[in-house]
Amino acid sequence: MMFGLLAVGLLVLVGRLAWILKTDTGMADRAAWREHHLVIKLPGRPGNIFARARNRYVLLAGSKQVPFCYADPSMVEDNKLTEFAAKVAPALGMAKDEVLGLLYARRDSSYVILKRDLTESQVKAVEALRLRPLQIDYEWQRDYPNGELASTILGYRRKDGEPGGGLEQSWNRDILAATDGKKVVLADASRRAIWPVPQESEPPRDGRHVFLSIDTSIQGFLQDAVREAVDKFHAKWGVGIVVNPYTGQILGMCAIPTFNPNDYGQYDQEIVTNKGLSVPYEPGSALKPVFAAEAVDCGAMTYDTPIFCENGTYIAPRGGRISDHGASYGTMPLTDVVVFSSNIGMAKVGEKLGNQMLYATAERFGFGRETGIDLPGESPGILRTLSKWDGYSTRRVPFGQEISVTSLQLTMAFAALSNGGWLLKPRVVDYVQDADGRTIWRSQKEVVRRVISEKTSEQTVSVLKEVVERGTGKGCRMEHWSCFGKTGTAQIARNGVYVDGAFVGSFVGGAPAGRPEVLCLISVYWPDRSLGHFGATVAAPYVRKVLERTLAYLNVPPDQPDRNAAAPKGGQPAPNSPSPKPPRED
Repeated sequence: MMFGLLAVGLLVLVGRLAWILKTDTGMADRAAWREHHLVIKLPGRPGNIFARARNRYVLLAGSKQVPFCYADPSMVEDNKLTEFAAKVAPALGMAKDEVLGLLYARRDSSYVILKRDLTESQVKAVEALRLRPLQIDYEWQRDYPNGELASTILGYRRKDGEPGGGLEQSWNRDILAATDGKKVVLADASRRAIWPVPQESEPPRDGRHVFLSIDTSIQGFLQDAVREAVDKFHAKWGVGIVVNPYTGQILGMCAIPTFNPNDYGQYDQEIVTNKGLSVPYEPGSALKPVFAAEAVDCGAMTYDTPIFCENGTYIAPRGGRISDHGASYGTMPLTDVVVFSSNIGMAKVGEKLGNQMLYATAERFGFGRETGIDLPGESPGILRTLSKWDGYSTRRVPFGQEISVTSLQLTMAFAALSNGGWLLKPRVVDYVQDADGRTIWRSQKEVVRRVISEKTSEQTVSVLKEVVERGTGKGCRMEHWSCFGKTGTAQIARNGVYVDGAFVGSFVGGAPAGRPEVLCLISVYWPDRSLGHFGATVAAPYVRKVLERTLAYLNVPPDQPDRNAAAPKGGQPAPNSPSPKPPRED
C-alpha cells in the first residue's frame, strides 16, 4: 500500500517537472524569437464611400496616410528611461511626464504609440534625434473631402480608426474595415533588420468600397433648403429626407445643424446624431392621409362621404373637446377634411374605424417598429399598446396625436400612399465593390407589405394634390410640375406634457403627381413662434425648393402648362360651411 502511494506521488512529481520544463522551454523559445525578430505592422486601408453625381461617383469618405511616432521601451534601460522621455517630449510637443507614463504603462512591450497625426516639423524633429528605439511610421486616417455634405449619413471615424456612427459604423464590419498585415524580419542584437522572413509575413487586406444611392447634388439641395428654414425661423434643428417612392432608395438625408466629420470632436453628440431616424415626434396633421386612406380602402367611407365638422368645436363622448383652431367647417366630404385639415373631421373618421382598426393601420404602415434602414441608431417611434388606448385615442390618433413617429417612418408611409400602396424598406447603400473593383453585392428593392390598394393610392394622391392646389399646402405649388403633399403642425411634448409655444412644423410632398419621381420631407423642430411655426409656413415652401431643383436636375419633363405665381388667393371654402374662410394654416 505504502509503495503504491509513493509510486503515484513520484509519477505526479515527474509529470509536474515535465510540464515546467516544457513551459519554460516554450517561454524561452518565444523570448528568443522576439529578440531576433522584428514584426512591422502593415496597416490595411479602410474601404471608401462614394455617392452619385449624375453619371459618375464622388468620394465622400477616403483615407490618407499620416505619420505617427512609436517607441520600443524594451530597448531602453531602466536608468535611462527618464532621459529618453526628456529627449523625445519636445520633438513631439508633449510633456516629459506624459511620454514617461506611456512608456511605463507598457514597459515590457516593443511597440508603444506615443503620438498620432504628426506635423511635418514633428517628423523632422523625431528623425533628427536618431534614437533607435524611436521610430516614425504611417497609418491610414479617414478623410472627408466634401466636409459637411451627407455627414449625417456618413458618421465619422476616430483618429484610431474606430467608427463613430453612421455608415462608418453600420457598414464597418466585414465591409469597410481593413485587416492589418505584418512584415517579419530577422534582427541583430541591436534590433536592426537583417533579412525578411516572408513565410511568417502576412499582407494587409484593404476594406471594401461602398457606393450610395445618395446623390450629391440632391443632398446639397436638401441641406441648403433645411438650413435656410432653420435659420429663417430660428429653429432648434430641422431634418430633411428625399426618397424615390418606387424603389425605397434614399437620395438625400440631413439634419441641420450638421457637422464636419474631419473635426467631429468639435461638436456635441446631439449635432452628430441622425435625427431623421432617431428622434420621434408627434406628426400632427401630416398623419391624416394615412387614416383617411384606410377608411376608404376598407370600405368604411369614400372620399365623397360627407362628414359634419360641428362648425369648429366638437365635444366627443368620452373623448374630450376637439377644435379646428379657429376654422368653422360644417358638412364636407372626406376629401375636404384632408384638404383643409379638419381635426374634427378626422376625429369622426376615428370613430368610424375604431381603435382596433386604427391600431392595425398604424402597425401596417410601419409605425412602432424600425424601418430596417441600413444605418445605426434607428428609433421604432412610440405606438402604445392597444390596451392603453381609450376614447381620446380614437379621436386624436387620426390627426397625429398620441403617436410618435420618426421623419423616416413618415416619409416611407407617404411613399406607400403614392407608389400604388406598397410599404418599402428604405436603403442608402446601392452596391459594394471589393478592393479590386469587382461588385460583390447589390441592394434590391424590398417590399415590406401592401398597405392599401392601388386604386386607393391613386385616389389619395389626387386628394393630396388638392391639398397643394387649394388647401393648406399651397406653399408647395410649382409652375412646371404638379405636386401633392400634406402639412403637419404638432406641439412638442416633454415628460408627457405639451411645452407651451413649442411646435414641430412639417411638410411631405412629391412630384410629379401622375407618377412621382421623388418624395421630400422637411420637418422644422421648435421654430420661433413669433416668426412662424405652421408646417405650411416653415416647411412647405422649402420642400418646393428641393422638388423644383431636383426635378430640373433629373430632367423630369414638366407635366403641366406654365403658370405664373399668381395662384388663387386663399382656398375654396368647404361646401356647406356656415362661415366660409380660407383654410387655416397647418
